Amino acid sequence: MGLSSVCTFSFQTNYHTLLNPHNNNPKTSLLCYRHPKTPIKYSYNNFPSKHCSTKSFHLQNKCSESLSIAKNSIRAATTNQTEPPESDNHSVATKILNFGKACWKLQRPYTIIAFTSCACGLFGKELLHNTNLISWSLMFKAFFFLVAILCIASFTTTINQIYDLHIDRINKPDLPLASGEISVNTAWIMSIIVALFGLIITIKMKGGPLYIFGYCFGIFGGTVYSVPPFRWKQNPSTAFLLNFLAHIITNFTFYHASRAALGLPFELRPSFTFLLAFMKSMGSALALIKDASDVEGDTKFGISTLASKYGSRNLTLFCSGIVLLSYVAAILAGIIWPQAFNSNVMLLSHAILAFWLILQTRDFALTNYDPEAGRRFYEFMWKLYYAEYLVYVFI
Repeated sequence: MGLSSVCTFSFQTNYHTLLNPHNNNPKTSLLCYRHPKTPIKYSYNNFPSKHCSTKSFHLQNKCSESLSIAKNSIRAATTNQTEPPESDNHSVATKILNFGKACWKLQRPYTIIAFTSCACGLFGKELLHNTNLISWSLMFKAFFFLVAILCIASFTTTINQIYDLHIDRINKPDLPLASGEISVNTAWIMSIIVALFGLIITIKMKGGPLYIFGYCFGIFGGTVYSVPPFRWKQNPSTAFLLNFLAHIITNFTFYHASRAALGLPFELRPSFTFLLAFMKSMGSALALIKDASDVEGDTKFGISTLASKYGSRNLTLFCSGIVLLSYVAAILAGIIWPQAFNSNVMLLSHAILAFWLILQTRDFALTNYDPEAGRRFYEFMWKLYYAEYLVYVFI
């Protein structure tokens, strides 16, 4: 009897059939298998019976062991596939954290940073020239003025997203309202609370008539920009005018409040006059370039913008040109009036920022003015905005 005839079988056969002790089919049973041409004969001619039985026993054990391993592997894989997924229930702390992240996204962080940099830049320069007036009570008052300013930014961005919900689902689907992370009712409650809270702070801190007017204008501007029937954002002329006035009034208000908090009279310094002129150009460019990535949604819902009329490429080149000319003017001002400015800071800082702008404009063009790249370019323009307030402190 050949040993190969004892354990010659096909592993393609189902292992349940092979191991079934009641299966008498010699073609499918491991225990009753017979080679078709070499039937099993209990013969002592080839080797002693004790060796035959021993070898057969060991060979059968090896076959059974291999099949047992295969069976256990399949059983383990099946168990892993049928294990229930992890529970979707989050802890209270996780839910609070997720809601906080959604609220931060709702505020459009770049606007919060812009208002903060404006206030800190204007107030910081006055402190730098009047270090003897610094006190804890002054810093406490400045902090609450900053909170009131941020309330304007929060209200404006929230109310805009509420009325642009149908457009944002196309242009900016990752925003909290468009994605459903925050409900519209919750956004309404947040915007009303924020507006009232900021007004109370402005009145209680006795910022003066100009500061109260600036706060009220910010709330008014945010309302007429987004809320029907005004909806000034739908018209390029009214949108441009509102943004232009907002930047002038915001800078005037913060500058006046900074000097008033220090007990100083209002005075137009050359550095502030330069900043005011520069920020008018920068604010105009920001008001226009924000639509470069929103052409699809604006066109679908009939919102007329320069981007939808002339294309993202032309608008980007136009806005980059405005800011680049502003940097050139700043460099020339530093050369022509060295007695009015810190010429070294004026020249070096604006030359670096101008070069950075050229590189980013080129990178945006290389993407063929992709909407996602347009959003990144818009955020980059805000970085230039922040940087100018930092430069202002030292010029």
